[in-house]
Amino acid sequence: SSADRLFEIYESFRIAKANRAKDWKDAATVVQVNKIKRNVENLEATYLKAATQALEATGAEVEAAYQAAKDARKRVTDAYKKAKSLPTRIEEVSGAVKSTASLLKKAKSK
Repeated sequence: SSADRLFEIYESFRIAKANRAKDWKDAATVVQVNKIKRNVENLEATYLKAATQALEATGAEVEAAYQAAKDARKRVTDAYKKAKSLPTRIEEVSGAVKSTASLLKKAKSK
């Protein structure tokens, strides 16, 4: 449903934002700090855009994008729960950025 899609986008944003301070503390380079910042900002922008649009389009592409967003969020959650390395966490959050943006693009009403 559109509410489920919006929830997936929000959860990716929420998890990345909640862990941002720890990630910054673990960052060893300015490049890592900037990636963390950019990931959270991009997830927030995607969520805010999704919140103002109906995500009611349907079809195989939308469902595939929704599943990809769910899978990416699970990988992000897992990376934090298992205390994986910062580069791995950054990469997983970057994957969530891409998958949530794809979901927004495919699911928004035309």
